[in-house]
Amino acid sequence: MDCPGCATQIPDSARQCMHCGWQAPRSGLSTGMIVLIVVLIGGCGLFGFMGVVAAIAIPNLIEARKHGNEAAAIGALKTMGTAQSLFREGDKEGDEVFDYASLRELSDASLIDGILGSGTKQGYVFTCDASPTTPEFLWTATASPAVPETTGDRYFGTNQSGVIFYSLSGPVQFDAEGEVTGDAVPVGW
Repeated sequence: MDCPGCATQIPDSARQCMHCGWQAPRSGLSTGMIVLIVVLIGGCGLFGFMGVVAAIAIPNLIEARKHGNEAAAIGALKTMGTAQSLFREGDKEGDEVFDYASLRELSDASLIDGILGSGTKQGYVFTCDASPTTPEFLWTATASPAVPETTGDRYFGTNQSGVIFYSLSGPVQFDAEGEVTGDAVPVGW
């Protein structure tokens, strides 16, 4: 190759003219361009990795929240069972009739917290009532997901026996004697 400055012959392996000092331009990418490409590829890889992690973690977080809500619903039904016993045995109404209470009466007697007494707590809707025919012997309580398949998958119910039942198909139903009807089974089965 000839030097464009002085027309001296430059060997192919040399990058500079020995006569005038002219330097051949570099071919390929500059260091700055290489750094920029590496940063861009690394950034895309990081975002891709974060996307994979999010795709794995978010469904697990949703399931964990549902299970937490279900566990809280079971705990609330146990609390209602204890509150019903205290209400009845302590004649919290003061009417000398030893009967069970509604959800509101349990809340008014400060046997359950006001949030549970409102009927909605931690993704579940609660009901609790004494039997209309024999309120001194029978009561039932239910917990249903506020948004099925989002806040919980299972429906729960209990009665004066203290056994907590669940169903996947819909709210736990009770007959006039307070016995479970339908497909509900005890928790743990």
